[in-house]
Amino acid sequence: MVKGSKILLDQDYAREPVPMVQRRSWVRLALIWIAVGVDLSALVLGASLAMGMTMTNAIIAVSTGSLILATIGAVCSYVGSATGLSTAMINRFVFGERGAYLVIMVTCITGLGWFGVAAGFFGESAHVVINDVFGWEIGSRWLALAGGLLMTLTAVIGFKAIERLSVISVPLMVSFLVGLILKLLSDGNLGGLFTIAPQGQSMGLGTAVSLVVGAFIVGAAGSPDISRWAKSRKDAVLSGFFGFLIGNSLMMFVAVFLSRLIGTEDVIQIMLSVGWGLIAVLILILSQWTTSDNGIYSMGLYLSVLFKWIPKRVLTIIVGILGTGFAVMGVYQNFITFLTILSPFVAPIAGIYLIEFFVHNRDRFQVAFLKEQKVAPFYWHSLFVWMVASIIALATTPSMDGGLGWFSLTHVPSLDGLLSAMLMQWMLGRFFPENFVLEQKESKEDLA
Repeated sequence: MVKGSKILLDQDYAREPVPMVQRRSWVRLALIWIAVGVDLSALVLGASLAMGMTMTNAIIAVSTGSLILATIGAVCSYVGSATGLSTAMINRFVFGERGAYLVIMVTCITGLGWFGVAAGFFGESAHVVINDVFGWEIGSRWLALAGGLLMTLTAVIGFKAIERLSVISVPLMVSFLVGLILKLLSDGNLGGLFTIAPQGQSMGLGTAVSLVVGAFIVGAAGSPDISRWAKSRKDAVLSGFFGFLIGNSLMMFVAVFLSRLIGTEDVIQIMLSVGWGLIAVLILILSQWTTSDNGIYSMGLYLSVLFKWIPKRVLTIIVGILGTGFAVMGVYQNFITFLTILSPFVAPIAGIYLIEFFVHNRDRFQVAFLKEQKVAPFYWHSLFVWMVASIIALATTPSMDGGLGWFSLTHVPSLDGLLSAMLMQWMLGRFFPENFVLEQKESKEDLA
């Protein structure tokens, strides 16, 4: 019984480095990020860009935003591979044993809520598609329940299930989407795509780039959850860069082309209009499945740090059921404003651990420090930076989106939080180095 429990706890290495014999090449990890990026929200955003900008500007916005995101994802992925640890475990070195609990709770509440939103969105979209294709009138909440449980399934099994699903689904989704574009192009005018004037509300290039970056930056901050499986740091960087570059841009480019060819923002209706209803159903299921199961998987890793005595699988099942329950009860519809307020608190975490790892305290990022109880209960400087940077991100979030709307910096609130956190964390170490140096010396002497 004990042996079985040990296997259950350690199967996904929730609280220890992933062994080198279990590591993967960058291509397989990149496919996971591509699968995560291929979702309905990316389709909706891409369609909005196409209707509010010229074709050329929409392509520039998606390319520029995805390149920025890919750079952030690559750097964060490096930390995951170098330590072999999840984002939740990395937080313990940065914020302290007890300090990390607060960060983990905020992250979990945010992730759980957004999972409920995704499952609810899936239920509503699936209701429309299934009714159109098969004529079946299935309630959106029942479909949200089925979708939520399906998304939870692979997350419960663990990383290997997520990896295999991504390897299978990405080629299928890409093939179908490319085929759809080619079919529409055969009936349309490719040259006219670049001459058609925007049909929706005008959108500036800077705003568009910020939307593209903001769509996936929280995922980039949590990239160590996947990159810890990379067999080398080079593989981690490559998987993070190309995974986020392609994953973030693929569906947006598809939506831009489809919307311009048909002249509507409703991409699901575009698929249905050309008689590809079954393919629309398949893409709908795969896109949300491969996106949301990753989020539930990460929440299981986070909670395994808080509740060390409970198997990760059990924790994953619990959060999956809770998130699905939010979707079924329709709570997610009234929860989005609250989640928008919490979301700016997530991105700064990456900025803090990047500076701590690359500049101040790389030697601290080892499991021995945890086992020997060399990590302090609280690292107050990191907690202070986290709170201030999060407030800055909230202040730059427009009031219409649930923020304070006091001022703007990069026009990407999450990026504002990440960059301001990096700057403040660096400044504290630069102007008060004795605190950081003393910490390192004491830890090394105690270990010796």
